[in-house]
Amino acid sequence: MIRRLDRYVLARFAAAFGIVALVSVVLFVLFDFSLRAARFVQRGFTLLRVLQFYLYYVPELAVLLVPVVVTLSLAWSIGRLARNNEIMAMRATGLSPARIAAPLLIGCAALACVVFVLNERVATRTHEYILEEHKMLYRKPAKEVLPSQFFYTDDKQGKLHFERYRVGDKVMEGVSWGRPATADSPRLHVSGERAEWLGGQWWLFDVKVTRIDRHGNEESSPRRAKRIMYEWELSPDYITGEKEPPAMTLGELNRAIRRDEQTQPERAREYRLERHVRVVLPVLTMLMVPVCFPLVAKPGAGGRRAVAALGASLVVCFGYFVFYTALVAVVRKWVGFPPLVWLPNLSYGTAGVVMFLRMR
Repeated sequence: MIRRLDRYVLARFAAAFGIVALVSVVLFVLFDFSLRAARFVQRGFTLLRVLQFYLYYVPELAVLLVPVVVTLSLAWSIGRLARNNEIMAMRATGLSPARIAAPLLIGCAALACVVFVLNERVATRTHEYILEEHKMLYRKPAKEVLPSQFFYTDDKQGKLHFERYRVGDKVMEGVSWGRPATADSPRLHVSGERAEWLGGQWWLFDVKVTRIDRHGNEESSPRRAKRIMYEWELSPDYITGEKEPPAMTLGELNRAIRRDEQTQPERAREYRLERHVRVVLPVLTMLMVPVCFPLVAKPGAGGRRAVAALGASLVVCFGYFVFYTALVAVVRKWVGFPPLVWLPNLSYGTAGVVMFLRMR
């Protein structure tokens, strides 16, 4: 009987979630299209290209909308159970509020995992396409040549420097790469006239390789080669800064943090912030259950009370995003402490648990 009850509660929530999700995505896409329609016409976008643009936009949009959709779905499904006095009947059989909400919490936890995977595996890839189309729509001029700069590679074991970088050709000029000595290997210094991005890897041409021991003595005479391949974990998008944090996987974010924490600390802080944001929103999906359930699950809630409960849930969700968005801006510009973005989740989660425990 309890398993059947769990399936019944989950079915009500799933039906509400499907309807609300579909309506939310359609309304948001229509609203966004109304803002971009003139640009689409000016840039000569065909209908197929516009449809493809929004098809790629849906995964990123879904990640942002899921907490709101979950809130509305919980308010709708639980509100219907309360209006029909079904929750009262469940309580009369001896079930606690926690037991009634358990299938919803498990369902939202599974949904949070889906959102995380969708963001990590799909939205990070579609974001690059959306970014390119956005540049086409708003004509952002691309840099042709980057000046002299350096990056850390291979977990900070190597330091790469180039005199200039031709963006269109994906060619570094005046390249040098050094790796400090370790207990197992001497210091290594590699220089080349240029490096080209070929076949997904960097090829260094007209190379000079020198190995130096800890005392500064050359272990072997410099070796010259016409070309040599190095697996530097620096893609052309990373060097030009075109690959934004939302388009990077967690592995890429971790590597970028290790590279930039000494040379470009502000950039590394932005990557750390994105790493926290990547987890904060999926966790919010689960927290909405203890927050919304006490607001909506009132015995014998009539139509007016149901509308009030739905409005309260929306206010709670809207308040969260205002709090969260403001805190992200504060962390990005002033505080510089990325874990602070967990404060809204901690606050709402604590309030939800307290409200849940006070239910009778």
